[in-house]
Amino acid sequence: MRIQAITNPIKRVMFKNTENIDKTPITPVQKIGEGLNQPTKDEFVKEEKPFELPKDVEFKKPVLATKEKPYCQFDQNKVDLFVNAKEKAIPTLTKMLNEAKTEEEKTEGLFIANQMIAAGTKGMDKMYYGTFSKFNEDRSPNVQSMLSGVYRRILVPDAFGPLMKMLVTNILVPQKDAPFDPNESIGGAILEHIKAPEIHPL
Repeated sequence: MRIQAITNPIKRVMFKNTENIDKTPITPVQKIGEGLNQPTKDEFVKEEKPFELPKDVEFKKPVLATKEKPYCQFDQNKVDLFVNAKEKAIPTLTKMLNEAKTEEEKTEGLFIANQMIAAGTKGMDKMYYGTFSKFNEDRSPNVQSMLSGVYRRILVPDAFGPLMKMLVTNILVPQKDAPFDPNESIGGAILEHIKAPEIHPL
């Protein structure tokens, strides 16, 4: 009886007027945030646009080497755009080389690749398969010289065989009226592969 006397007042206090309690369901925190127009991503992080050449600029066409001028000439402003863009320019350069049809287009693209590699652009070695390697059988002295320059820098082991084949083919079937000897560049690239400790081609 004494225990009942003590607990009954507690019950009356705890459960008194329960009919008047607001029974509105509590809104989850997630839905509250939705009503505040919260951003779904960090709006302070700007997405970088892919590299593209300006469409309102007319670049000079490349000039291939001749016996009078045994060197190629390219639009330096165009080259600098690629070099300064670094890794962002790789997709555009890849497309440029894969779509190149003329000797001028191939030589220009390979020259740009060479300059990008020299400037420290990372990931250029991955362009060997499917892009650079498609020029392995090209007989143009300009293309061979530029391609061997690229291979000399990226030092992809699989490039050693094509360089050797290129050199042997040029020796057995010399190119007529070549403005310069591409075998100098090819031989230099082969030597760099032999010297590279991580390749061991021989």
